[in-house]
Amino acid sequence: MNLLEYKSSGKNKFLQNCKRINWEVICILFVFFFTGCAVLYSASGGDLNPLVKNHIIKFIFSSIVFIFILFINLKFIKSLSLYFYLISVALLIFLIFFGIESAGSKRWISLGFFSIQPSEFAKIFLVLAIAKYYSEVAYIKNNSLIKSLFPILLILVPFFLIVNQPDLGTSLLLMANGLSIIIVSGINIWLIVIGLIIFISLIPITWNLLHNYQQNRILTFLNPENDPLGSGYHIAQSKIAIGSGGFTGKGYMQGSQSQLEFIPEIHTDFVFSILSEEFGFLGSTIIILLHFYLFFYGMKSGFYANNEFDKLVVFGLTINYFFYFLINISMVIGLVPVVGVPLPIISYGGSSMLAIIISFAIIQKININRKVS
Repeated sequence: MNLLEYKSSGKNKFLQNCKRINWEVICILFVFFFTGCAVLYSASGGDLNPLVKNHIIKFIFSSIVFIFILFINLKFIKSLSLYFYLISVALLIFLIFFGIESAGSKRWISLGFFSIQPSEFAKIFLVLAIAKYYSEVAYIKNNSLIKSLFPILLILVPFFLIVNQPDLGTSLLLMANGLSIIIVSGINIWLIVIGLIIFISLIPITWNLLHNYQQNRILTFLNPENDPLGSGYHIAQSKIAIGSGGFTGKGYMQGSQSQLEFIPEIHTDFVFSILSEEFGFLGSTIIILLHFYLFFYGMKSGFYANNEFDKLVVFGLTINYFFYFLINISMVIGLVPVVGVPLPIISYGGSSMLAIIISFAIIQKININRKVS
């Protein structure tokens, strides 16, 4: 094959891969991005700097990474899964000594002109590591406790490192995601029951290990009216904003709660509150339904995966994404404690956005390979 033929075949392969991409998913991700820009513009009082400008830059960078992943051989990603996991653990350890301290926690690593949050990527690499392990020990029976010991160890190492930052919300999401992969792998039901009993029995001990502000968040969740001007302020103002939006909303940039800055962390944790106040039940429902579409798309992709590794990776990444969405929505309407989880792609935050984009890039890559074979 000469150079021209090689270029022609490469171009044809690229075009074929483009045709196999689920463009509905791509469009939804762009809808979330533009929604994020609109909401952040409103939260900034009509100013593009710095929130909207940075949001655009981060999305462009994430899109470049998305395209790059589509060109990577899936077997190469699988072969490096454990190394990716070890790198994420090393970064979490690095945070202990050199992390940027903000509000009493160390969650960020400064790279000069931007910062990264390693815990966001640890959740992705944990999925890859556990999936690789289970794909290589399929010969071990599912009722064997030994088969689950190594994945549990893989979960506990980053879990305790993230708790130490401290970041209880992210650590619990990482654990829940890791355990869900173990369950999907086909573990015996009795091992799951025993695990639940152990988990429940450890709750009193865990409570005593929590920081005071973490305990207060849980107590506020149980009774938010107990301190409406203190620890319950976030949830109270968020509920007011969501409820006042009505069916169609107050109108773009017309929300009193958001424009008068009654809602704290309005551009990250409580971005859905602005959306609900300005676009109402109708706008909120559309966003929620689009999130559910992505969830069902991911779950369906997992069922049709070619092999054990692909199946567990798709399920794990989909569940991880869905936890982002589910916890954030539940948090702003008072169904779960405030734990600092962003709304995927819509909320301001480069690390979470990049992690979600990488997840869907890998899922798309797996689907492309499935259609080729």
